[in-house]
Amino acid sequence: MPNQEMAGVNHTKTRTPVGRDQRSIRVRDLASLSGSETLNRILSVENPGDFIRELPIEDFFRLVKKVGTEESLALLELASVEQWQYLLDLEIWERDRIDISRSSQWMSLLEQANCQQLVKWVFSEGEYLAYYHFFRTVEVKVINDQDDAVDLPDGFFSLDGVFYVRASDPQYRKSMEHILREMADENLERYQAFLLGLVGMVPAEVEEEIYRVRNLRLGEHGFLPYEEAIGVYAPVDIEDLKKEEPHTLSDIIDKKEVRDMIPVLPLAQAETGNLFMEVTERLTDPILLDRLRLEFAGLANQILSADRVVVHEMEALHKACRKAARIANLAVERVCGKDLESAEKLLRRHSLLTLFRVGFGMTLKLKWEAERWLSGSWFHRQGLEPEFWGEHRGGILKGLLRERPKRYVGTDQGGELQDFEWVAELTECLEVLRGLMALDSLFEKLADSYSLEQEIIPSPEISFYPLLFNLWARLLLKMEPSFSGITLDQAKSFFSQLRDEPQKPPYRMDRGRRVFLNDLLTYSADGDPEASSILEDALSRVWDQFHEEYEYVSLTELDGRHSTFVTIEGG
Repeated sequence: MPNQEMAGVNHTKTRTPVGRDQRSIRVRDLASLSGSETLNRILSVENPGDFIRELPIEDFFRLVKKVGTEESLALLELASVEQWQYLLDLEIWERDRIDISRSSQWMSLLEQANCQQLVKWVFSEGEYLAYYHFFRTVEVKVINDQDDAVDLPDGFFSLDGVFYVRASDPQYRKSMEHILREMADENLERYQAFLLGLVGMVPAEVEEEIYRVRNLRLGEHGFLPYEEAIGVYAPVDIEDLKKEEPHTLSDIIDKKEVRDMIPVLPLAQAETGNLFMEVTERLTDPILLDRLRLEFAGLANQILSADRVVVHEMEALHKACRKAARIANLAVERVCGKDLESAEKLLRRHSLLTLFRVGFGMTLKLKWEAERWLSGSWFHRQGLEPEFWGEHRGGILKGLLRERPKRYVGTDQGGELQDFEWVAELTECLEVLRGLMALDSLFEKLADSYSLEQEIIPSPEISFYPLLFNLWARLLLKMEPSFSGITLDQAKSFFSQLRDEPQKPPYRMDRGRRVFLNDLLTYSADGDPEASSILEDALSRVWDQFHEEYEYVSLTELDGRHSTFVTIEGG
């Protein structure tokens, strides 16, 4: 049993049924707790050791990450060797190499948790990893003449008078010595053979074999080699959902020993409230729910492999779960709308991997349209970047042009880019993209008419706002057409013409809006009502931003240092 005073938990035990369904509910409830609350809740149940050892290894790993590495000692003490192995498979590797600093940290924790269990593992399935780890972290000298032992540097010790050992990292010296002493107590001959094997070991060959076996183990949980994992992003056409997929998992899941291995936390940690998640929360069919849990865990792990993400941080696990749930939801909503019954039938007919690939294919179609336009766009030919179109429009364009397209949400929503989740988000980005196409076409015509190119090329960081409004202000004031700025007096005259009566904040500019649209729509494509409508909508949105910027700014407060849409020179 772990030291509960160390863990800071209540000693009172709560008697709770230990059936599988109750355990699943209990584990799912842990998803919403903090790390310390999670640890306290686990250690307060009856027979916490049974509870931990019966957890699927994925759930155990996620609980350790939630609780925290150094704080997880109590959980490690209760865990099985299989749970340890899965943790080490994910924690101590950096791509295809073992990170010795991380393996030393975890070996030390396992030694503190249960050194006897660790040694039994070292003498069995953990032998190769132990060989490699000790080869990199200890010095071994074989001495038959005791007089030679006197000349050994400080730090060496021997348990048999023949093999002298010293840990190379003083931080873990005590831990390593404890492991070695426990090995000698368990089986002195195997201990000596182990140390002798270190002397002639070829580390590269051993590491390669550990990596091969590790990948076989993780592949069963969805952590595929990158070349296979990348298939998660291979798009599937939505028409393919008209055919029902054969499912063999349902028959397999019906076996108790298989169902006991199905993780609960990956689906519970999706942390989003979309149609797909709503269906899973309402399911009454335990076989279907378990199938979805198993598929979801594998899908999230495959995403981690395809994205080449190292899962040392809990947020990486959560992010993969959110991505899986969001992108799969695109396919579910596209086919079923808001019909939960129809959505459940869709989940019965198709795997989550297929639905994810359909949803991702929907985002790719938007990306491909953006790329086709970009290659021949006016602003791209000028050497300008997406930032030319402002923070919001430029952010959306940059998100669509990513290798795996994302939705721009701005910094006020916890990050600039998120995975697409709803069909309406795709529609919104498509509208913005079509608006950019219309504005780009407008600028191409304005540049041809007023020689913009020579003025803009030296200023690649400039935004389209001042270029558009500078030109329009000059035209409205009957000045020489140009994209350069205007004086403070000219700016006051410009805003005076735009504003309606009465002249007090917030200033209405309905008249200016009509003139703005009428003037610039004359450059729209002739005889193409759809193109004119798209341009009008895009210009209306630009005007709304302009109006919001200046509706509380009086003429006396106009200042070129703070004017985003109009360049006011000398003011």
